[in-house]
Amino acid sequence: MPANGKPSHTETVAAVFSRAPRMRHAVCSQANRKENAMTAHLGQPGLPRGLAGWIVGRIMRRYNRPDNVWTLSLLAIGDGERALEVGFGPGDAIRLAAEAAPSCRIAGVDHSATMLAAAKQLNRVFIEQGRVRLSLGSIDALPFASDAFDNAFSINCIYFWRDPAHGLGELRRVVRRGGIVAITVRDIERAPYDAYRPDTLARLMTDAGFASVAIHRNGVRSHPLACVLGTK
Repeated sequence: MPANGKPSHTETVAAVFSRAPRMRHAVCSQANRKENAMTAHLGQPGLPRGLAGWIVGRIMRRYNRPDNVWTLSLLAIGDGERALEVGFGPGDAIRLAAEAAPSCRIAGVDHSATMLAAAKQLNRVFIEQGRVRLSLGSIDALPFASDAFDNAFSINCIYFWRDPAHGLGELRRVVRRGGIVAITVRDIERAPYDAYRPDTLARLMTDAGFASVAIHRNGVRSHPLACVLGTK
């Protein structure tokens, strides 16, 4: 705890996570057992759900704002372009992108029904205009045709992907030739962030078939970020 006696943001988030109710496992179908196992493995950060998940989303919307703004500045989505976000959470980056490029079209996929509801509420005007389309889905099998987007991005989500190499391949599949994929992570050498250091992520993207793979760092010591860009 800081010298001022107030908990830091990280401590606040940790407290919310620790108070989140654990799922009780009863006799259920094989499908339900798999779902329960995934929920227990990911926890609230990886699969926000219920009231606790809604609170987590509110916290992350505020805390991830610099991550969203910086990533979108690197990706530079233009008017008329089609973009995809995987793991949109409360929908802040979706809204920022829609505001920055008034004629772009943005799709989003997230596997949390709680975050889908929150993001739809935040982006209801853009959804009504037909500019934003949000749905439940998984990086394991993106529900889009090949070459459907000009670019795609995912911010602070790769830690929770079941198979990152496959997920990167899915992102490459759904962007057009010459399209750009941006993956942003915290540039921190502690769990869970140390599992996907920028150089490791760059190798994964190269192995997935991306060209011109480049690591960008925001240079902010108090909130270090890295974004790896790759071109199809």
